[in-house]
Amino acid sequence: MNKKGMKRATIYDVANQADVSITTVSRFLNNPTSVKVETGTRIAESMEKLDYIRQGNAGTQASRMVGRIGVLTPFFPAPSFVERLRGMIPPLKENNFEVVIYTIEGADQLDEYLSSVPFTSRIDGLVLMSVNLTPEQHRIITASGLHVVMVESDNENYTRVLADDYRGGQIAAELFLQKNYIDCAFMGDKNQKISYSCHPSEARHQGFKETLSQGGIELAEDNILFADTTVKDSHRVFGEYLDAGNRPRALFAMCDLQAIGVMKAARERHIQIPGELAILGFDNIDSSEWMDLSTISQHLGDSGRIAAGLLMDLISGKAKNVQKTNLQVGLIERSTT
Repeated sequence: MNKKGMKRATIYDVANQADVSITTVSRFLNNPTSVKVETGTRIAESMEKLDYIRQGNAGTQASRMVGRIGVLTPFFPAPSFVERLRGMIPPLKENNFEVVIYTIEGADQLDEYLSSVPFTSRIDGLVLMSVNLTPEQHRIITASGLHVVMVESDNENYTRVLADDYRGGQIAAELFLQKNYIDCAFMGDKNQKISYSCHPSEARHQGFKETLSQGGIELAEDNILFADTTVKDSHRVFGEYLDAGNRPRALFAMCDLQAIGVMKAARERHIQIPGELAILGFDNIDSSEWMDLSTISQHLGDSGRIAAGLLMDLISGKAKNVQKTNLQVGLIERSTT
């Protein structure tokens, strides 16, 4: 409570007052130049009006009344990250914690975050989303005493929430085999050399390829495509592939955004979906439902909610040991298959 007996303002109050998302407020707090000038002005005015800064939320853990959870990710603002964040925020908010998002744009930046004493002193816990750590980075985190939960990274040193990417690839292949969609193609993530990031594309590809092979179908090298995990680049890559005369019967994309790009390229060339080309994505983001896209769900919202709960247990002392939560993946079949 503040001196007027009113509840202390949080980052959620600032976001509501400024009519922006909490991720935008978080970006402004970490780097004011990362948002538009007019947006930054609106946020600053809202913080002043709500007395947000004077309540000590920018200080050390001991000086704050509202807790803070840091979320580090190389994929902001990817839809899969947003879906996980959507699941994470309610339990954190209920426990009087706000979220600060730190985007990773390079290995040096991750080093800078983790080795910064001001960074570790400003947060009460950390969620590493799709982040791989070096041994030295692990040592730094251990020395800091921070409670950490990982999402997507299977690091045995940490409590973590995982989806079975390999099984997702198996499910895709089983569907295509069942429907006799022979001459299949796969689209993966071309950015698989980023050392600080997880790469689920590889496991999805392996599960898909090996299950097809067990069913007597070999995935031809010419039918393995790589693109950025964006609609724009997957649209370009698949369009060029089609224009070269290729006509697969079905394609499994490692994420829904790629699958949507594939759909767009096919429709521009008057290819019937699913009559001539079946398309399956992965993630089950909101857009997949709007596009009526068949997909593999990895329960993104649940993974965020579970990660938040596990971190709360670590912070409160309810959990002492490292825990591993495996989320099952499942097929959601819509009109594209």
